[in-house]
Amino acid sequence: MSSVFAKMQGSLFTSSLEIFTSKEIAATNFSQFIIKLFCVWFSCVLGGMATTRIGGKPRENLIVGGLIILVVGWLWLSSENPIWFWVLLILGILPCVFLGYRVTSIICKFHIK
Repeated sequence: MSSVFAKMQGSLFTSSLEIFTSKEIAATNFSQFIIKLFCVWFSCVLGGMATTRIGGKPRENLIVGGLIILVVGWLWLSSENPIWFWVLLILGILPCVFLGYRVTSIICKFHIK
């Protein structure tokens, strides 16, 4: 899902993909990092919702969150972005996945479809 959001952002803001290749742009373009951060967090919420919807419990959501953290760790090693971006991203993954779990649990509890 994060890739879909990245593609949409690349279509709307064609220069947004340059942030990964240029240190000068990465240092000054704060808003692009915030957009990317919220897109990944929203994707984590959707991932938690999807995991819960197919029968996942907290343990399965923890596994999904852990796998996302591993992917983010790999991305951290392969691209140069500010440290604050990576710290906020990693700190937000598990809470967002569990937020998706809670939202889906509440929706299912009230049988809202």
